[in-house]
Amino acid sequence: MGDEDRSRHLPQRVRGAARGGSGHPPAPVLSEEMRQRIQAAVRAERAGTTGVDQESAAEPPRRGVAAESTGGAASPGGERIARTNGHQKRHVKPEHAAKSGHGGKPEPNAKAEPVVEREHNVKDEPAGKAEPVQAEPVQAELVQAEPVPTEGDARTGPGLRRFGWVRAAAFLLVLIAVGSLATAVSRHIAAASSGNHAVPLQRQEALTRLQAASWVAQQVDPADVVSCDQSMCAALRADRFPASKLLLLGPTSQPPVTSAVVVVTAAVRSLFGSSLGSAWAPAVLASFGSGPAQITIRVMSSHGAGAYQAALSAGLGGRIAYGQVLLTPQIVLSPMAESQLAAGQVDERVVEAIASLASQKPVDILEFGNVGPDASPSLPLRFADLAVTDSAANQASPAYLRAVQARLSAVSTEFRPASSQTVHGPHGQDVFRVEFAAPSPLGSIGTPASP
Repeated sequence: MGDEDRSRHLPQRVRGAARGGSGHPPAPVLSEEMRQRIQAAVRAERAGTTGVDQESAAEPPRRGVAAESTGGAASPGGERIARTNGHQKRHVKPEHAAKSGHGGKPEPNAKAEPVVEREHNVKDEPAGKAEPVQAEPVQAELVQAEPVPTEGDARTGPGLRRFGWVRAAAFLLVLIAVGSLATAVSRHIAAASSGNHAVPLQRQEALTRLQAASWVAQQVDPADVVSCDQSMCAALRADRFPASKLLLLGPTSQPPVTSAVVVVTAAVRSLFGSSLGSAWAPAVLASFGSGPAQITIRVMSSHGAGAYQAALSAGLGGRIAYGQVLLTPQIVLSPMAESQLAAGQVDERVVEAIASLASQKPVDILEFGNVGPDASPSLPLRFADLAVTDSAANQASPAYLRAVQARLSAVSTEFRPASSQTVHGPHGQDVFRVEFAAPSPLGSIGTPASP
């Protein structure tokens, strides 16, 4: 009998058989022999099935599996857990399909799994005292899994798409702003660079123009005609140079051969280029500034540069002869003044004025010279610096200077100096300067009067 029992298969249950009945069948009561067999089978399989049980326990519950109608609870692996006498038994669904004639028709293609009853902490009790298994209430929670958005859905969601458009628009605005800023900065730098060069140049031109206008108003004979551009003529009028003696130069102007002096500015150079100085005005009376802002004041020759040089050379002999009249006991010459006079460098008007003065008072001549920065060295010297005292006259300085002023005022208009006053000399001492206006005449003015 024992062999027959061992050859029997364990009872099988067809999935879904209990669902066909209208009620719940009572929990089966196992005999003592069956329980011992189950215990032996459980002990034999515990060592090899522990890992399998753990893997089965880790599997998620299958959908649609609920507690069996026998009152047991559904385990995580699809097992039915029943309680017998306070202990739990776990019934595992069969793995192979089986047919059963009990409990209704089996489901098509249903797989029957062998039932393995596992008993945990089962205590031997007397037969007949087995209590029916009471099914514990099982609360089965069916959790409906929400669809997980894929990476593509997340990237193309409405919110993210809207955010992408906003980000693209913001980036475009930043690019436009940066481009506009770069353009504005480049224009500002270009304007600042040109302005940095233009502003100092304009200031330098304005300063040089004022210096040149002041020099012309003080040094040039107001009876002579002066040629100038519009800005320079305005500056000369402001310095009270006679407006009637100003010749305005413009785009249609010819070389100003009728003027005695020409003020060459950047505007005048743009009209005539370098030909004005080389062909018509070779001698420089004074020069101010440098570069584009440079202004030169030149002697204009009505017959051209060649005729001017010829007249200048022809007058040299007359100036040498004219200077001989100053070699008298009434006139004291410094070594420098004597050499300048002997070289024919002194303007004949200066010689005439000193000879007239020496006829009344003793004269001490320190040197001759010209007023004008960077003047041409070939120009006649237009002033004479006299000592402010004269020991031979036995007069103090104020009385001596008043006497000199009175005598020069009595000289004829042709030889009367443009200015006579006390100035601070080039060697640091005060001198009495007798000065004539520019430009100097080129020809001889006649025979000087004897002192």
